[in-house]
Amino acid sequence: MTTVSINFTGKMSWIREEAISSILSVEMVDLPVSENQAKYEDEFGAQQDDIGTKFVKRLTTQLSQVKSFVVHLQQQLLKGPRHQYLEEDNEFNEDEELTRDEFSINKMIVAVTVPGKLFGIESSTGRIIWRHLLPALVPFERQGKQLLLLFVQRTTAHFPNPPQCAVLGRHKVSGNGLLYFFDPITGIPTAGTPAEGADTGYRVVQATTLGVTDDHHLKGLFILDAELKVHVYPDHVKGHVKAVQSTLFLFNADVNTGLITGYRIQEDSKTQSLHAVELWTINLPKETQTITNVVGKRPTEHVHSPGKPLADRSVLYKYLNPNLVAITAEGETEDSQQKVSGVLNIYLVDSVTGDMIFQASHKKARGPVHLVHTENWVVYNYWNEKNRRNEITVVELYEGTSQTNATVFSSLHPPPPPIVGRQSYILPHGISAMADTITEMGITAKSVLLAFTTGNVAEVSKFMLDPRRPLNPTMADREEGIPPYIPELLVAFEAMINYNQTVLKVRGIQTAAAGLESTSLSLVYGLDLFFTQVTPSRKYDVLKEDFDYFFISAVLIGMIVVSVVSQKLAARKALNRAWT
Repeated sequence: MTTVSINFTGKMSWIREEAISSILSVEMVDLPVSENQAKYEDEFGAQQDDIGTKFVKRLTTQLSQVKSFVVHLQQQLLKGPRHQYLEEDNEFNEDEELTRDEFSINKMIVAVTVPGKLFGIESSTGRIIWRHLLPALVPFERQGKQLLLLFVQRTTAHFPNPPQCAVLGRHKVSGNGLLYFFDPITGIPTAGTPAEGADTGYRVVQATTLGVTDDHHLKGLFILDAELKVHVYPDHVKGHVKAVQSTLFLFNADVNTGLITGYRIQEDSKTQSLHAVELWTINLPKETQTITNVVGKRPTEHVHSPGKPLADRSVLYKYLNPNLVAITAEGETEDSQQKVSGVLNIYLVDSVTGDMIFQASHKKARGPVHLVHTENWVVYNYWNEKNRRNEITVVELYEGTSQTNATVFSSLHPPPPPIVGRQSYILPHGISAMADTITEMGITAKSVLLAFTTGNVAEVSKFMLDPRRPLNPTMADREEGIPPYIPELLVAFEAMINYNQTVLKVRGIQTAAAGLESTSLSLVYGLDLFFTQVTPSRKYDVLKEDFDYFFISAVLIGMIVVSVVSQKLAARKALNRAWT
């Protein structure tokens, strides 16, 4: 459905795709490189060319660069003074080429909506580049929520191979899986993919992308069906999967039964097919609680610092388990007066071994619960029924002051359980979505983005969500810079990243890394879309717009002049001293 507004002159004022207000999955993909950059990639990427061929490619590339500069200069001269083309620049140029900018700030936002419509949106302008409808695509139902899976199998970084994404949902008629492969930049389906998507022929239980890639840098798509058979897309990746099958594990959380089951992948010697073998099971009784959230870590996240330095010069090492999964379950209990109250349970489970690393229970607490899980910490929110307020809790896990040696393993001496610290804070408003910022190398300090039900989106530094904040700070705490504990989480107006803009009925927040280490890109989606840049540690890798180039140049030239004059004077003084 499309809404169009027409003014009294008969011209269109604005147009809106109503399907965008029901986004379920979203990814941000880098735009492709320009034509000149592509030639550089082709020049340096070809390893088999001889010296003559490389020399010809270099000349061709340089001539193309000169030609592009002349064309760009001609366009700037034809535009005239700045005030003559301001109005013209506000209009979208349909023929404008989508290319990556210098710092990879502009992205292609790929969104999948409830009606089965896919969109490609340019992040810098909000312009819809392409749209595609899959009429038979309907969402899965997981943990009481609608779910459509969107996977990035190959990015634009692997030129000349085109990028590729995959959408997985349920077929409206058969109930089987519906799979659709496409180019995220153009929206065109890949070769061999029907325009309406392909029926998989089986019910989907679990799906994920593999860390294994083929010779063309394409990640395999890994799907588990109801009969525990494993399907890999594309087919030629299956050989790579079989080579590393002993290292592949997956799990599934069944809301209807309350069972969390872990599997390992095994090849059938007779049929040469792959199937899942059950390794462990955790039973969360369905009668007392219902699973509401299952959140793992980002497979692409980077942890720059493995530890936290303390005041005594020792290091508190983080518990960095990439297989850790955070699970929340909600239920109800009756007290002695037969009053029904809510219970919120949180579990941290190792998805490979099935070990319960940590669990906690919040009595007289209810959802909706939103959860962020990254590095060695988990942040989640809930409604406190007893005190009638919104609260947020942070849990951090540490190995201790000595790091575990992962290369040496003995069943007689298992690794010690992690040290767990947790603390709760009072929120001023309810939360409709939550996410953490992410950067390219993970050097920048993290922040947590909170979408309040009031329509504001706040950036809260992880520094304030620290379970080690003491009531009475000691000298060591002050030396580390740990602030004292205050129950209320104070959110200043300056922390609102949407300023005076209101974002209503937020469904989720998607973050992505930019080319600048200081910058994290954030997309808030719901009834509206809001895209912005977040800098948790300020922009420390880019000069400010008001940077005084003239002053720095003058100082530099002055220092050069002073050094030359000083050298001449010193040489003359040394010469005079030699003659006296």
